[in-house]
Amino acid sequence: MTAWLTQIFTSGWISVVAIFVLWAVIVLAAGRPPRPRSVLVSLIPNAISGSCLLAAFGLAMRQGPLPWLAILLTASLIAFLVDLRIRLRD
Repeated sequence: MTAWLTQIFTSGWISVVAIFVLWAVIVLAAGRPPRPRSVLVSLIPNAISGSCLLAAFGLAMRQGPLPWLAILLTASLIAFLVDLRIRLRD
């Protein structure tokens, strides 16, 4: 039973699944309020940051190249700072 779970983690595919779930939740959450477009725009930096972190995790699980890990982590930090600025502005 746990062999497939171990395989999905060690292969890095868990990050693909998690990114898909993350974006599905973002789209569903943005569709609920009366102004979905503005909510979606405010959630996108957070989703990008999370996606970059999850992609870096998947790449690290496969022992991917360090420059790509650094790029993904830097992109995540930048998206986080953009998200923080938007939240503090409001």
